[in-house]
Amino acid sequence: METSQILVTVAGVALIAGNLWFFFGKKTTIKPVAKGALYACPMHPWITSDDPAADCSICGMKLVRSDEAGK
Repeated sequence: METSQILVTVAGVALIAGNLWFFFGKKTTIKPVAKGALYACPMHPWITSDDPAADCSICGMKLVRSDEAGK
């Protein structure tokens, strides 16, 4: 195998690994809320906050009360 073929193969594997890590390696943590209203993203209901002015960390939409989310 030539050096250029090895470099292209290694670069391709690194590119694929980087893309997989970028899209699937991030974990969103859900913080428990003690009291009060819970707000969630209509498109991503696992994104929650107790702050009514918060935005979704994925799509940037305003969070709505969790009883209104998903409707």
